[in-house]
Amino acid sequence: MRSTGRDRRFYLLAALLLAALLPLALRGLAVDPSPSETGGMGDSSEARAAVAAWESLWSELAERGESALRPETADASLRAAGDTAFMRYRNLWGQIEGDERLAFQLAALSGDPERKLARLRPLTEAGDPRVLFRAHLELARLHLRRRAFAPAREAARAALAVPEIPERIRSDAHFILGYLASEEARLDQAETALTAAIVADPGFWDARQLRLAVLARRLAQPGRSGAECLDRTRRMIEDLGALPALAQDRTQFRDIADRFATQGAPANAALALLSGLGYLWSGDLERARTTLTGAETLQGRLPAACERLILRQVAAWIPPAPADRTQGAGGPE
Repeated sequence: MRSTGRDRRFYLLAALLLAALLPLALRGLAVDPSPSETGGMGDSSEARAAVAAWESLWSELAERGESALRPETADASLRAAGDTAFMRYRNLWGQIEGDERLAFQLAALSGDPERKLARLRPLTEAGDPRVLFRAHLELARLHLRRRAFAPAREAARAALAVPEIPERIRSDAHFILGYLASEEARLDQAETALTAAIVADPGFWDARQLRLAVLARRLAQPGRSGAECLDRTRRMIEDLGALPALAQDRTQFRDIADRFATQGAPANAALALLSGLGYLWSGDLERARTTLTGAETLQGRLPAACERLILRQVAAWIPPAPADRTQGAGGPE
């Protein structure tokens, strides 16, 4: 049958309508991305960034092992356990005038807190930013030792307000603010301050070990998003790898694993993964296998999508069981 002009116009309008509606239909289908993209955590920028960083971590670990977690510290003089940057690195103090240097030394040697304060307070009026920063920092440390948290916080904030101070040195003031916040159970502020300290100085052992504890406590809090859960788990694993490297002591893998495998039962799958990796990298394959295998029993304690991605890595890192020695070389008959 020969088509009419009306038929052709109908088909043309139908084609135009379909072309207009197709993008909307496809957009509707894309609202819920496949689990392979974000592990079921949704299509937000935070979820995608968290999953991308998570997958990058495991790609690096698969390729390089725990050495992928070694912090980048270019300064060969690093002493990672130093209380301040001036103790962690050589030659940061620079050419400071003799009188000011002597005042700091006498304050450090004095066993009387009031004498320390008397030595340090005049230095908070110094013109040299390095002297000014360190004076506020030492006051903060002194107040902290006396459990005087309010003046310690004030002094640490005053130190951060001093201009022209390298970030590596400013890390000490961030750490004090993080420590204070952790002691007062303000864990969100503690996490922020400690992360700032580590970004400023990746070789800061104290900041990493305290952040590890804070992140574990944050994972136990309700109301976490899947992206937050995944990011915190990733940073804990990064700190797990960094601490033994900074201390040049591989036994710390075992120490950290023991700390979070509380009485053989980690609090959630994230801590089971952390502990299992610690045992694995310390060479205790049996304990690693037991801890990682037991993670399956801890389901329901973390956001579902985050927990699913964690358990996927748990399964991938369980070391194989030793061969049954009662079998022949050719395996079971």
